[in-house]
Amino acid sequence: MKKIVCAAFISDQKVLLVKRAEHRKWSAGRWDLVGGHVDRGEEAEDALIRECQEEVGLTPTSFTLLATVYEPDDKSKTTPFYIYVVSEWSGGSGLLLGDEHSDLGWFRLPELDDLTFALNDYRPILLKLLQAPIL
Repeated sequence: MKKIVCAAFISDQKVLLVKRAEHRKWSAGRWDLVGGHVDRGEEAEDALIRECQEEVGLTPTSFTLLATVYEPDDKSKTTPFYIYVVSEWSGGSGLLLGDEHSDLGWFRLPELDDLTFALNDYRPILLKLLQAPIL
C-alpha cells in the first residue's frame, strides 16, 4: 500500500505551501503541502523528515499527526495522505530544492481562498488550523 506524508508548517498564523511543477503527473500547477511517498520499510515520521529536507531544506523537530485524507477517486482508501502539523523545525523559512515544485510561499487564512489545492480536503483542514491553532 502506498502512503503519503504531508507537512503543514505553521508559523505566525501562516502555512507553508509549495506549488507543484507543471511537468508533474499528479496535480500539476496546484498548491500542495510539503511531503511525499513513504518508502518501503520506512516509518511515516522518518519519511516526513526526509521529504521536508529534500523538498524545502527544513527539518521538522516537533510535529503531530493532524488528519488522514484520501483522493476523492480512492473509494477503497488504498493511499492514505497523513497530514502532520509541524510546529518546530530547523533550517529557516524554507527554499525550493529540486524540480518537483515551481513556487513556495507562506500564506495567511484569507489568501487560501485564491489557491487551487492538490487535494480539496486540504482547504478545510488548513482553514480550521489557521482559525484556531492547536499548537
